[in-house]
Amino acid sequence: MESSGFKVGFPIGAVFFGSLVGPSMISGIFSKVYFVPYGAWAFVFALSFPVITGIIIGFSAELTRRHKVYDYNSFCRVLYGRFSPVCTPLMEIYMLMAQILTLSAVVSMGGTFMHQLAGWPPLAGALFLGLICLILVLRGAAMIRRLASVFCVILAAGFALLTGAALYSQWEQFAFIVSAWYVPPEADLGFGVWRALLFGFSGACNGMVLCALMQKVETKKHAFATGLWCFILTAFVLFLEVMVILPYTPEVMVSDVPTMWIIQNFLTKILPSAALIYFVVMFFALVTSGVPAYQAIIARAAKIMPAEGLWSRPLAQRLLIGAVFLGAVLLISRLGLTAIVSRGYSALGAVGIPLIAIPTCVLAPLSWRRKS
Repeated sequence: MESSGFKVGFPIGAVFFGSLVGPSMISGIFSKVYFVPYGAWAFVFALSFPVITGIIIGFSAELTRRHKVYDYNSFCRVLYGRFSPVCTPLMEIYMLMAQILTLSAVVSMGGTFMHQLAGWPPLAGALFLGLICLILVLRGAAMIRRLASVFCVILAAGFALLTGAALYSQWEQFAFIVSAWYVPPEADLGFGVWRALLFGFSGACNGMVLCALMQKVETKKHAFATGLWCFILTAFVLFLEVMVILPYTPEVMVSDVPTMWIIQNFLTKILPSAALIYFVVMFFALVTSGVPAYQAIIARAAKIMPAEGLWSRPLAQRLLIGAVFLGAVLLISRLGLTAIVSRGYSALGAVGIPLIAIPTCVLAPLSWRRKS
């Protein structure tokens, strides 16, 4: 008996949702950079990522179903065909850059977080969080994997509560922006559309990453449902983020961590414990996001390490690679969280269009049609 689209697509969408419910969403930085500067159009621009990513994941699920490829390397060989000897190494570099960007954002956010919490210099806070992630990669990664799903639920529930409190505090302003469809006079909507599209394509690699979970995708309906649920759950996340940040513009734009600014300046008057709850949740969000990014970086860089001698040992490799990349992400984190998200994710999107989106959503379907 054929499984329903929900039973097949929803679990994959839930995993993808879990990867998004992390510090970037909790901080509100995506909305600050890509959505809320354009007023009420933020809700339209916020659909760019769910729509584009949902389509790419749907086509990736169909490619996985047709060719029975459930690992990243096999997926690339099928996707690029005779060009895979050239394109697959490019994809490795792209994926490595994406993970470095993710870790840099986490470390930069950690620096701001520790500065707000304890008054530390941002660089010291970034180093502290980077070292915690490195230590957990070396010794405690299994524990983080076990806790990640639990904290995903806690983060989602906590952010939904934050949304309610933020709307309650500034409901009149939110209602005005939406009802009047207010757009700031200085907003350049054409530029906003372009940036929103680049942000949407920054998640292009998620389809091939999720192929490892697509063994139960057996029909076109299953592939469609997979893309649809990724769209629904991602849209829910980003809509919540926009609803939190939008009523507090333009004042909130001065902060690299907008939700922290909102809590400190508004929500503690309603809920005195809001700041403490946020700091606890944010710390675990940073750790549970930073450790997987660190692991992915080490796994890719380990492929070029020597097979013999001291540096052939797994622990020594992880320590050396981790230390080198910690230095790199600390340097990148000095750019500031807003610059990292604004420039970094836009660059990922620009490269992701020709490298992933066009082969997955245009060239692969054309080849299926020719064969049929």
